[in-house]
Amino acid sequence: MEQGMKAASASVPNPSAPVNAVHPQRFIKRLLVNRVLDPFGGQSSRASKPVTPIDVVASNAESMPSAHGSVVQQAVHLASPSNHRDSVQAQHPLVQPPLPFTLPPSGLPDLPQQQPRARGMFNKAHDVTATGNFIDGDVGSVTYIGNTSTHFMEKLLQETIPGAASDSSARYPPPRCHPGTRLAILKRCLSFIANSSGVKKIRWVVGSAGVGKSAIMQNVVDSPNLPVTAHASVFFSINGRDDGTKAIITLSYQLAAKCAPYRQFIESEIARDPSLLLSSMPVQFEKFITEPFIHNCPLNSIGRVLITIDGLDECNDHGTQQELLGLISDFCIMYPSSPLVWLISSRPEHHITSIFSRAEVMPACEKEDVPVDSDNARADVERFLRNKLKDIKNRSDSLKTRSEWPEERDLWKLANASGGLFAYAHTIIRYIGDSTTENPVSQLSDVLKAIDNLRMTGIPREDHPMALLDALYARILSNIPDKVILHARKLLLSLVLRSDPSLTRFTNKNFVILCNWLGMTCDEAYAAINHLRSVLRVPGRNQAHSEMLEPFHKSFIDYVSDFTRSGFSPDIQYEAQELRIRCAFRILMEAPDGIDFGDVDYALGYGILSRGPGTGDKISLTWLVDEKLYWDDNEARLNMYKSSVGEVILGIRRGDPGFQSELCVRLLTTRLEKYYSHFPFYELRDLVFGESRTMMHGILKQIPLKAVDISTISSVYPVKLWCRRPATTVTNSSNSWNSACKHYCEGDWERGKDQDWMTAFHWNLGYSGCAFCSDRLIRLMESRKTRSPGHTVPILITSAGQCCGEFRSVDPNDAMSEWTYWIWIKLILEERLMYWSAV
Repeated sequence: MEQGMKAASASVPNPSAPVNAVHPQRFIKRLLVNRVLDPFGGQSSRASKPVTPIDVVASNAESMPSAHGSVVQQAVHLASPSNHRDSVQAQHPLVQPPLPFTLPPSGLPDLPQQQPRARGMFNKAHDVTATGNFIDGDVGSVTYIGNTSTHFMEKLLQETIPGAASDSSARYPPPRCHPGTRLAILKRCLSFIANSSGVKKIRWVVGSAGVGKSAIMQNVVDSPNLPVTAHASVFFSINGRDDGTKAIITLSYQLAAKCAPYRQFIESEIARDPSLLLSSMPVQFEKFITEPFIHNCPLNSIGRVLITIDGLDECNDHGTQQELLGLISDFCIMYPSSPLVWLISSRPEHHITSIFSRAEVMPACEKEDVPVDSDNARADVERFLRNKLKDIKNRSDSLKTRSEWPEERDLWKLANASGGLFAYAHTIIRYIGDSTTENPVSQLSDVLKAIDNLRMTGIPREDHPMALLDALYARILSNIPDKVILHARKLLLSLVLRSDPSLTRFTNKNFVILCNWLGMTCDEAYAAINHLRSVLRVPGRNQAHSEMLEPFHKSFIDYVSDFTRSGFSPDIQYEAQELRIRCAFRILMEAPDGIDFGDVDYALGYGILSRGPGTGDKISLTWLVDEKLYWDDNEARLNMYKSSVGEVILGIRRGDPGFQSELCVRLLTTRLEKYYSHFPFYELRDLVFGESRTMMHGILKQIPLKAVDISTISSVYPVKLWCRRPATTVTNSSNSWNSACKHYCEGDWERGKDQDWMTAFHWNLGYSGCAFCSDRLIRLMESRKTRSPGHTVPILITSAGQCCGEFRSVDPNDAMSEWTYWIWIKLILEERLMYWSAV
């Protein structure tokens, strides 16, 4: 076999790096259509900060989705978490396996045999009622009977990451290793779980995109001989399962469902302090991991427990990823006798690698590298290709009579091109096995041509692990007809935008809403994506109101997003953001007076929308759903409006010139009845009172200074302060800046020179904030009220009640220091109505 592989390798020309050779220049020009511009006079918007790419791996599902027709069972399932709830694996006896643990020659460990239980004193008893905690039988198999409320578990479930458990329906069917592959890696992982001791309790499974890390993690968790008494898992995904702040609660819920003593412990803790569900990750880790497993006696002898975290790099924040790794490594080092074993997988991202490479972390971690081009990986991919091509041959009527298909040289060409990258091999099989074309011979010919068109002269294969996959993606994209290329481009842009997931979840909630958001009819949408079915999971027409358009594998989106590889767009995030802005303003112009769809959820990530006075029924829909499908078209309008308002909020937060208008400020100040903590308070304040102040003349209202009560000043949002004072020769004058203040100061405040500085401080409530600066503000305000009873101040009044005002004063003590304050205050509804009838 080795000689055959070498011969086949020698017979295939070395592929080259450039991808543009794969598709004609005409295709490149077709893809580079004009960008979308903001039609409402604002300047172009810049895209939001990119996020880390994700890694989705191949499954052993037997059927493949089509590139040109209908969708059949898919290999990688990226369903919306909003449509599913986690299933919970059945509870099993908590039996501690013997240590050290030795794997049998087969690589699959055997659990110890259960010993006969001694009869408890209630053996054969009936009609017995027990309350509180009760133990019947030996300590080897313990049954706890308590008063645990089912409401507690329901409440805990609401705080978890939906669909992140290993057995969740949202991931079904999950990616798994093809039978007979990855045996060595699986054996090492199971051996580590069984035999790890001391501080070394972390195994880091690391590899590049598409190598099959998630499949490996799933196989480990699903092993029938998993040498643990209990396990919990979080499978992160950028498709809605990326909230790292909920990771600890997600793990705790699964452990509570399987272990009664643990459930009783955390239920007691949460009952004592319900705010734990909203606490920071370090606090939750201490309360839900450290205390129960280290300091709680009933759990000291629980036996080995496995915690699996897959796709850590797909968690939505780099800081959260690093914080979670820090907590886990510190725990392992501090408590070497802990029963917990951690299995963590990720891409080799720098911010993750830097944590594992720290000297203080290395003793706790053992690395499991999943290479792309190792001999074992190549052999596994070759086995996968051979078995799957055999299945395709057996299903095809036209191939059943052939003695050999594909020819051995063609199979080896496929295997050599795939290397050890399962994503590439799986894409090949999906394309060749397209059931709608029913022509595997022609599809195989396309793949072989794509391989031959990529010649890597003088460039090592390992430097371009995705180059051949790019060739296949380029060929698929080149099949899109000219007449639908514009709509296909819009749909792809909607998939690549790295925007705030709290907003894209509204428009990407299902395929119907997405198409309405883009102004695309049902027929236009399906015509645009019919030639992309081998890379996109396309919902059927009767499921489009409940399913999303998704890539089968993130590598396709990575390819489209990289201009050097695909030639799709020189700045795709910028272009995608402009498309969203255009859609958002179209919808806002169709509902200038707000919306009111009755008793529905009006919350979005930055606050709660107020209802009316408009109804929103003028928001146009291009795709109406049959009422027989139990779908209300107003749900599409509601989600589109939410996302549109959210785009304006994000634009102001970014400081985007396209959103620095009176229209956008009025929207934020009149269309929300409540602001959440993520609302851009500071950016809105700076926009209204800053350089754009002349634009906001019609928005700011003048109210009497005497109406601003000191008690209404917010202690949550800092007071912004400017001080300007010309140089003075007076030797005994006090310095305008108090060096004892602990908040920052920017500018010039040196004595004897012109002073011009700025700071921000929290209002003092006796236990926090800056007492010195707060007292000075009180003195200046009271002095101005006394000297000028009718003095007015400009204020930005909002429908949410949080209002921002500006107070200017010359210090009466020196008659030259000019003080300017921007202050957030709370006005009740009656006061807002008095000063601003529009509210």
